[in-house]
Amino acid sequence: FSTVWCGEQAYSEIRRFIVVRNKGSFSQCIPIQTYKGRGATKPGLVMHDHGVIHTTLHAPNLILGENLTKFSIRVEPTANEVLEPQSRVNYGKAYAVEHNVKVLDIGMVVEGHRYLIEMY
Repeated sequence: FSTVWCGEQAYSEIRRFIVVRNKGSFSQCIPIQTYKGRGATKPGLVMHDHGVIHTTLHAPNLILGENLTKFSIRVEPTANEVLEPQSRVNYGKAYAVEHNVKVLDIGMVVEGHRYLIEMY
C-alpha cells in the first residue's frame, strides 16, 4: 500500500510491460511477470501465451515443467536494470496503460527481436 492524498492508503504495485504501440492518450502494452519465480509453470496460466524475456546475452534456461514454444525476447537494459531469469511475457493479455501513470524505462527490445512481438 502507498500513502496518497489526505493520508489515505491505496493499493499500489510496480509492474513491467512491453509497450507495443502508442494509441494517443494511452499505450497498448503486454505484461512481464515472474509469477513469484515460477515462470509459466504457475497453475492456471495458459502456457502457450508466454515466452521468455531477458536482459542477458543468452536466454536463461526454462523452468522444469515449462513447455514454451515462442522464441525468447532480449531487452537491451537501461543503466543497471535487470530482468530476473524467470521473467515471462504474456502475449495473451494486453493492457491499456494511460500516459499519466508514472513509468521507468528499463530498456529496449533489441531490433532483431521486435518483429516477434508483432508476430505473437
